[in-house]
Amino acid sequence: CGLGRVVRICHLGARRKGGSKMDVTLLGASQSPGRPELRLACVIRADLGPAVEFVTTQGWVRAMFPIIGGQAIGQGWTAHILPGGADFAIGLPDGSYAIEARYCLEMADGTPVMVTNAGKMVTQPDGSYLGRTRATLEVPDGPHRALGEAVYFGTALAEAGDADHVYIELWEAPVSA
Repeated sequence: CGLGRVVRICHLGARRKGGSKMDVTLLGASQSPGRPELRLACVIRADLGPAVEFVTTQGWVRAMFPIIGGQAIGQGWTAHILPGGADFAIGLPDGSYAIEARYCLEMADGTPVMVTNAGKMVTQPDGSYLGRTRATLEVPDGPHRALGEAVYFGTALAEAGDADHVYIELWEAPVSA
């Protein structure tokens, strides 16, 4: 491989129509899988309890934001968040947080859904935090099975001055056959 291979790939890219298209065909694939289409799958409001935050002996900031409740609305369903989950975070040097939240939804029909949502929350000039995440939903077999088979990207908002809530949108990226 080496540098010669990298230069060859760069030259291949330059020869493509317009020279600016980048996709996996530059690396030898016969076609690009294409840009994912996203559809809004659900919106979530997580209600938070008092945060626990401390500096570890390794020198980084650890935070735990208890999730004490909340609400979720999806396409054709509603749920509430059961108390007992949490958002575990590591404070990064730039003031952002690497996050991993785990909590359980209870659908209106009683179906439990375990949510894991991990990513990064970045501080904004107004003191709010915006985030991007990847979420998984673990669902038992039954009427909500499709929720557990999807791939989700998340957006998150923690508004300035509101330590009691985080707002989340989960976007599904369907994979067609």
